[in-house]
Order: sequence, then C-alpha cells, then structure tokens
Amino acid sequence: MAYLFPRRLRDKFWPEPLPPPGSFQGQTVLVTGATAGLGRAAAVHFATLGARVILTSRSMASGEAAKRDIERMAGITGQGKIRVMELDMNRYSSCVSFFNQLKQSEQWSHGLDCAVLNAGIINPHFAESPEGWEQTIQVNTLSTTLLGLLLLSWMKQGPKDRNPPHLVFVTSRDHLEPDITSWADWSGQGGGLLQYFSREENWPSHQPQPNYAESKLMLMYAVGEICNQAVGPDGRVRVIVNSVCPGLVSTDIARLVVKHSRAMQLLVPLYLGVLGKSADYGARFYVTAARASEKEHGKFVQSLLTDEEYHRLRVPNMESDTATDVKGLVWKEILSELREKVPSLDELMKA
Repeated sequence: MAYLFPRRLRDKFWPEPLPPPGSFQGQTVLVTGATAGLGRAAAVHFATLGARVILTSRSMASGEAAKRDIERMAGITGQGKIRVMELDMNRYSSCVSFFNQLKQSEQWSHGLDCAVLNAGIINPHFAESPEGWEQTIQVNTLSTTLLGLLLLSWMKQGPKDRNPPHLVFVTSRDHLEPDITSWADWSGQGGGLLQYFSREENWPSHQPQPNYAESKLMLMYAVGEICNQAVGPDGRVRVIVNSVCPGLVSTDIARLVVKHSRAMQLLVPLYLGVLGKSADYGARFYVTAARASEKEHGKFVQSLLTDEEYHRLRVPNMESDTATDVKGLVWKEILSELREKVPSLDELMKA
C-alpha cells in the first residue's frame, strides 16, 4: 500500500506523545518479554511515569540485566520498583507457574493495574514447541491467550469502586493480511486449523514471516472473546481490554527476518533503516493503550490507518460471514487445547 509510505515516515520522526509525568504513579504494570526491544522500551516508559514494573524473561540472568538497564534509563536505580519474573511462553506449565507466583506474591497483593502481553516471536524457519505446536502459533496465539485468560480472571476480582485495570495484547496490523476463505475447509482436515498451521509440510517457507500474520489473526479472534468476558453481569467493563500494533519498529525480533534468505539480508536492513521507528517510539503505543477509556474497550490501537480505513479493511477477516464462522472454529480449538493441556484452567479462572 503505497499510501502508507508517508505515514510510516511520519511515525518514524513524529512520535506518539507520552502522558504527563506521574501518570502511572502508584500503579503496578506487567510487561512480558521485556528484556529487549519494545518490551524493554515500554518498561522504561512505565517506570519513568511512576509505575512499579514487573518484567518477564525466559532466564533470570537476562531479566536481571534488563532490570539494571531499565532502572538506569528511568532514573530509578535502587528504588526497588522493578521486579523480574521467569516466564517461558513455549510451555503452558511456565505460564501457569508464573501466574500462580504473581498472584501469591505479597508484593503485588493489591493486583495489577495494567498487563501488557508483549512477548512474541517471528520464526524464519520451522520449529516445534515442547507442547507440540509450531512455535509461532504456540507463543503468539496459544500461550498468549492462556495468560490473558488467567490474568483477566484475577484482574476482574479487584474492588468494584476502583478504575478498571487494563489488559493489553500486542498484536499486529498483519492480522488483516491472511486469506481466510479456505480456513473453514482446513479446519475439517485432520485435526483442525491449529494442526494445519503446525504441520511442517504446510510451513509457508516462501513468506519472510511464516505464520506470523496467521498467529496474530487467531490472537485477535481470542482477544475478541476475552473482551466479552471482561464485561460484568451488570454490563460494566470490569477490565479494559485492547489490542495494539506498535507499527514498523527496528528491533531484534524484526531483524530475525534476515535469517530467512539472502534477499532478506539485503532488503530488511534497508527497509527498517528508512521506515522503521525506534523501540522507544513504538512502545509509546503500549502506553496509549494502557490509558484507554471504558468507551475504548475492545479498540485496536494503531496509527497507520484511520479508524474508517481500518474498519473497512477489517471486514473480510473480522466481520464477514466467513470471518464469523472461522472465528468460532478458532476459539473452539484454542479453548479445547488449553483445557486439555491445562486441566486446572477453569479452576484457575475462578480462583
């Protein structure tokens, strides 16, 4: 879309404004996947704005190193406002263990004011998770949905007289890209859509970001269901849920695309160099989403498209009759998988 070129340049040089200092004073904010790139930049923003920040990492060593960097950049070294917790999104057991530790910690006993589910991957080559799914589907769709469901149940239990907390899912404008006209047929072939996208013989190796757009679209379907669950019996929004796209950002995860082919080794650095915004600028959209109003519950936060353009472009994958059918199939498969692999899911969501 050629008309997006000047908008990408605009976003590269004119950033989303940050809220006033102290906007998150006294709040507790969780940022997953916060050791580098957008996650770390978001943690710096939230800490600078006054929040206590919980950041997750696959290893405590990497997390502690990131913590020191974040404290230094936010000017809060030694204040005890940053905590590191271990989380491996490739494993359901790690997601459940993380959630239980978080909920039982006296340090965060008052609950979360905001959770930003940023952890995600781009895999240039096929790899299977320990749970048996292609890793992009595992991390970006299944484990993110699991963590979102668990956190939502806990965040809904806060005092009814407080402002609703925020649950932010990092998705992508790429959810508009997949052609879903065959998805219903694929769902009926040998195990469903999740199985289809996790078979190595179906791996779209010609794509620079295989399964990425598909994983983010399925996450958007899950987020829509989670938005419905965030509303109480009285019709009031108990947790404000949003999805967000930070746009084209020059980070390590984007640079993984260069491993796809020699052509990508030449094109990606050039493309990101010209149009990619900094992690600092991209993470500002996380902050914007974390301040969404109740009226903005369910909104997809992004800057590249006008609201009118986005609502027009989202029809095929989000609002058409085909989309309605596919959305139901995907959600049914996700819930079935999570309930089978995490038998305690329903109990955890009630606790």
